[in-house]
Amino acid sequence: MIEILPFQSSDLEAVLDIEHQVYALPWSRASYEDLLVQDSIQMWAAKKNGRLVGYMLSQLGGDDAELHTIAVSPDMQGQGIGRMLMQHFFADAMKRRLNSLFLQVRLSNERALALYRSFGFEVVGLRKRYYSDNHEDAFVMRCSLTQD
Repeated sequence: MIEILPFQSSDLEAVLDIEHQVYALPWSRASYEDLLVQDSIQMWAAKKNGRLVGYMLSQLGGDDAELHTIAVSPDMQGQGIGRMLMQHFFADAMKRRLNSLFLQVRLSNERALALYRSFGFEVVGLRKRYYSDNHEDAFVMRCSLTQD
């Protein structure tokens, strides 16, 4: 069974391990340490039998939140863990009565795009040459949580 739990500082090593397995441009330990002390940062850990198998980090800003990163361990992908993390993100946003959720995603990340679209995210912008590893563009996506 997968549990979605608040991030604990003892989870950081597992997060960094997944980060390096999943991303071409992994965040550094210092980046996480700098972010995690900010009150606006929300981070959740997906755990199976006590093992961290996925995580999500978002930031609150006024009536909105932005998803900064989400990842699932390669050996656990395809089992709905990313969807569970997104469901938790939405439940938390609804509890906080947020208006919108935002994120950036590589144009080539079809799996992530499909997941985000299934939650109602729509492309609202484009960031040219956003990713420094290959200068790929990023879609800016938004999901409204209110009746527009």
